[in-house]
Amino acid sequence: MTRFFKQPFILAAGVVLLVLGGAVAFRWQSQQYLNRLVAHPSDLCQISYQSRQPAGSMWRAAMVLQGVRVACTPAMHDGTPAHTIEYGANNILLEVVPWHPLQVHMRLNGPQSLTIPYAHNGEESRRLFVLEGHPVEVFWPVRSLPAGRAAFSAPFAHLRASGVSMKNVQGEVLWNTQANFQASVLGLSFSVEQMTVPSWPQHLENVKAAFSMPGPYERLRVLEQEEESGLAIWPELLVQKASADWNGLKLGVTGHVRGGHATSITGDFWLTVRDWKPFVEQLQPERILPPLQAAAFKNTLEDMLSRGDRAGGKLVLSLSVRDGYVYMGAVPLEKILPVFQLVQPAARTLVQQ
Repeated sequence: MTRFFKQPFILAAGVVLLVLGGAVAFRWQSQQYLNRLVAHPSDLCQISYQSRQPAGSMWRAAMVLQGVRVACTPAMHDGTPAHTIEYGANNILLEVVPWHPLQVHMRLNGPQSLTIPYAHNGEESRRLFVLEGHPVEVFWPVRSLPAGRAAFSAPFAHLRASGVSMKNVQGEVLWNTQANFQASVLGLSFSVEQMTVPSWPQHLENVKAAFSMPGPYERLRVLEQEEESGLAIWPELLVQKASADWNGLKLGVTGHVRGGHATSITGDFWLTVRDWKPFVEQLQPERILPPLQAAAFKNTLEDMLSRGDRAGGKLVLSLSVRDGYVYMGAVPLEKILPVFQLVQPAARTLVQQ
């Protein structure tokens, strides 16, 4: 009997010791990986922080960074460095756990800031964007590969500079450092359950978007320059898909960004509107615009109606962005937004969380 119980006990003890030893080894190797991760940034960006503390346990390797600053300085075609783009975060948690051994979990706590330099009328300045709200959860692969993806999510986020608020954000970033001219070096896709934009009378729902930057990878390292001013300009960005529901309308946008400085982009887009007839019939431009502009707006609406009918109930409009300003045809969008604000929200029931 003693031998009968002794052998299973020894076997169980061996299994426990093996598991504990594996957990300790995994934690040690993962902690070393996190140390190398923050100590050896990429050649494009440099990271600094006020303090670094281990925060793991037997089953997880973790590290907390306080006062994080990431500075990225791409080069220009003439060899001079461009202005530095800076990202800041109050608190970042990094961790690796054995039940997901091939990915790193990063939690961004507290407000985050992004500072973008730009020039206006010959004077240099900086634009500050601050993201606040719930912590942002990010997951990316442990292995450093030329191509990969990282997923992110946040229950709520608010962009302080623009007043944009987003509820239930989910998305992913893709990269390919070996991309050529026929492939994308960067990709971003995300979905938002509900988005509030101050300049729009009602919020957007079911927002989905996908963007990409054509290769090669050198576009990230070396920025294009404007010939006259020598200032850095935006690389080409493709809007593969952007859609949302707004006031009973189903909106879709495709197009591309093709230049512009920092916060003053330039691009051309197509806006597709479905289920638009009831909305257009409620527009009353004479209540907002001067008589001549109201008449011109009505003529434009009639043309939109006829073109929409020929398109099988789908309305397609051209949008252009010049130096950061959006135009519908030749009319600045900000001038006709008050007309749209007169339309009452479509009848629907919202579930408040």
